[in-house]
Amino acid sequence: MLHMILAASSLALLTLFVYLMLTVFGVIAKSKGELSDEYSLTKTGTPPPDWLGNWGRNLANLFELPVLFYALVLFQAVTPDTIDSLQVTLAWAFVGSRFAHTFVHVTINNMALRFLTHRIGFLILAVMWVRFVLALHAV
Repeated sequence: MLHMILAASSLALLTLFVYLMLTVFGVIAKSKGELSDEYSLTKTGTPPPDWLGNWGRNLANLFELPVLFYALVLFQAVTPDTIDSLQVTLAWAFVGSRFAHTFVHVTINNMALRFLTHRIGFLILAVMWVRFVLALHAV
């Protein structure tokens, strides 16, 4: 169980890091006049520069699929018999896919690579959920 919690904690730290960077870069963009008050308040008007918007969109992504991962980790904490070494490996692979997706999103922002890293994470998470449900039936 510890390894599952460590994987979830690593993903939470990534989310906090992206949030921090979005905040810091938002202040910088605002001071340079690249982020308007209107957009900050209402999300209308001139959008922020792409590099800043990518951080914001990535933060939103970290509250999509990962929510299902966190829920799975909690369910498995209650039913530890459903955890095996493959499930732990898959958990770390999912976290790795989210780190890779974030890196691509906030650096080169290559759509094909972003799509690939996102879908790999989706498939890993889907396999984890199927394995969990099947393991519940065996318990």
